[in-house]
Amino acid sequence: MLFNRKKDLIFYRIMTDITANIGEAAQLFYENVETLSDKEEYAEKIKTLESKGDDYTHLLIKELNQTFVTPLDHEDLLTLAKDLDDIIDGIEACAARFVYMHVEKPTPYLLQFADLLRTGAQLIQEAFVGLEKRNYTQIRKISVEVNILENEGDKILRESISSLFEEPVDLVNLIKMKEIYEKLEAVTDTYEDLMDVLESVVMKYA
Repeated sequence: MLFNRKKDLIFYRIMTDITANIGEAAQLFYENVETLSDKEEYAEKIKTLESKGDDYTHLLIKELNQTFVTPLDHEDLLTLAKDLDDIIDGIEACAARFVYMHVEKPTPYLLQFADLLRTGAQLIQEAFVGLEKRNYTQIRKISVEVNILENEGDKILRESISSLFEEPVDLVNLIKMKEIYEKLEAVTDTYEDLMDVLESVVMKYA
C-alpha cells in the first residue's frame, strides 16, 4: 500500500477530507443552479467550504514541512493539493459570479455543467480511495471516465456559446454568460488535470 505507516495515513486522511469537501460544494452548486432563487445563500455556503478547503491545504503543507519521509514525493503531494484546491476555487468562483453578475435564471447549459461538476467530484472521491489502496485498475477506470466528462464539458461549452450568438439581442447577458460557461468548462479541465497527476503518481509508485 502507498499509505502503510501511521504518519502516512495523515496525508491520506487530509486528501480524502479535501475530496469530500469538494463533493459537498459541488452538490450545493447543483442545488443552487436548479433555481438560482437563493444564489446569495448558496454562494456564502460554498465560500465557507472553499475556505475550509484552504485550511485543509495549509494543514497538508504543514505536515509536509514536518515530515521527512512521506508516502509520496513532496512535489507530487503538492501538485495533487494544488489541483484539488483549484477545483473548489473554480466552483466557488462560479457561484460568486451568479451573485455579482446578477444571473437570475438557470439555463439548460448551467444545469448540464453543474451535473458534470457533481459527477466529477464523486469520481475523484473514489479515485483517492483507490490511491490509498494503490488500486491502479480503479484509478485508470476513473481517469477514463473523467476524460469523457471533460470532453462533454467541451461539447457543452461549444453549444452554450453558440446559443448565445443565435439571437444576441442582450449584449450584457451574452458577455456574462459566456464568461460563466467558460469558467465552468475550465473546472472540468481541472478534474482531468488532477486525474492525470494521480495516474502518473500510481504508476511511479507501483
